[in-house]
Amino acid sequence: RLVTLAITLLVALRIANLSASTIVATSAFTAVILGLAAQQTLGNLFAGMVLLSARPFRVGERVRLQAGGVGGTVEGVVSSLGLLYTTLARGADRIQIPNNVVLAAVVVPIREPDPVDVRVRLSAGIRPSQVQDILDEEITTPTRSPAKVLLEELDGDDLIVRVQATPERADDGAKLADEIIAGLASFTGEHSLTE
Repeated sequence: RLVTLAITLLVALRIANLSASTIVATSAFTAVILGLAAQQTLGNLFAGMVLLSARPFRVGERVRLQAGGVGGTVEGVVSSLGLLYTTLARGADRIQIPNNVVLAAVVVPIREPDPVDVRVRLSAGIRPSQVQDILDEEITTPTRSPAKVLLEELDGDDLIVRVQATPERADDGAKLADEIIAGLASFTGEHSLTE
């Protein structure tokens, strides 16, 4: 098919009385224009192939990119690696960074400390908002975000909540757990912490 198309095109150009040198010059000019127009795209494409084969980071990892092309630093969780763009998630925001910028950037992997996750059984008269208020007062260890109090289930007259928090530093995990348990002690009374 392609050979037939090429022969048909050459015959049509000959019928139009164009010389071979005109055809070659026009083809060269067109190739230069297309090459310049596709330079960014091709650069991103080749950078994407390098990133996919070298794997400096994987989907789901938290990274910080430091480069002039990203306006200083950008931090987020890698949500996708494509041939043209790398997408970072930062909360509800999605940031698409061209792969040639990512390839030129310094990639700093950020290791997340293990989160503290506590399940507790409380009497039905206690509201999760009360637990949140006490924990906000009790927790002094720096955390990545405020502790979350999640209602898991109602069990008869009791309710079971889960408290989750992640310390800024991995070394502070035990201290954060102690502060959460101390804050919950005022509510648990005879109720015990569950798994």
